[in-house]
Amino acid sequence: MTNIAEAKVTAVIVTYNSRGHIHSALEALREAHEAGELACVVVDNVSSDGTADFIAAAHPWVELVRSERNLGFGRGCNLGFQRVRTPYVLIHNPDAVLDHQALRTLLEFMASCPAAGIVAPAIIEGESSLQEAGMMTTPGSLVRSALGIGNALPQKRPIVPGSTPFRTPWVCGAMMLIDADLFRRLQGFDPRFFLYFEETDLCRRATKVGSEIWAVGRAVAHHLGGACAKSTGQGLEATCIAEHFYRSRFYYLVKHFGWLPAVGTETLVRLLREIRHWRHRLTGRQPRPETAGKRPFLRFPAPPGDLP
Repeated sequence: MTNIAEAKVTAVIVTYNSRGHIHSALEALREAHEAGELACVVVDNVSSDGTADFIAAAHPWVELVRSERNLGFGRGCNLGFQRVRTPYVLIHNPDAVLDHQALRTLLEFMASCPAAGIVAPAIIEGESSLQEAGMMTTPGSLVRSALGIGNALPQKRPIVPGSTPFRTPWVCGAMMLIDADLFRRLQGFDPRFFLYFEETDLCRRATKVGSEIWAVGRAVAHHLGGACAKSTGQGLEATCIAEHFYRSRFYYLVKHFGWLPAVGTETLVRLLREIRHWRHRLTGRQPRPETAGKRPFLRFPAPPGDLP
């Protein structure tokens, strides 16, 4: 077994009912582990489908942490980071796959660019969609999006496999390599976020302390996407997003832009969505299912209490 103190990078994976896809993620990392380059910590958020027992039996090389309660994504990563003794930490979704060569490409880029604190690969979502970088949420971007303006996020661009690396203000939290000292300096993910916007908050804080964020298309990962939410058998809007997304977004806006811009933005966005909905109905067009009433409005995520 690789000594966690001798590896270059520690993959931290947070699982929740991930039995159906965690094997592929860990098998892809095993080669780097056997080469002495990677350690892996999996934090299981009280899965009910046998995820933790499966990992313990099929992947004994993994350091498994069984949480006593569901910590959410960011808090789970923070708990896993307590076991990290390597120069880098790889935040890795359980439904994503990154092979050994792609990991080496990310590590080599990080070593060659001292200013880089966070790097991410090209991520192929599902069969062929590409994960985009640069989606840094602001009050202006939310209002432009609600107005239907196509260029709501002008810095948004896909990370094309094989493309030249480029700087960006935001990369997806499904797969990101982070300088461990930077993550430690930032005190990890803000524990107030249970789910959603934790990586947006982290990227913004990293940039504020002078660290650069890069997209490295020469490394390619694959991501099933939304697997945990899909395991519930319900749509995202009816489950994870309705319960966590809007709470996290409001907290993020207040934290980085202040109370008045946050309240004004959320109120205006809600109004614009209602107007669009009723305009569709009055013109005979089929509106999208209206779920605004189910969305928490101007409410923060629940306090983490005594959770990490």
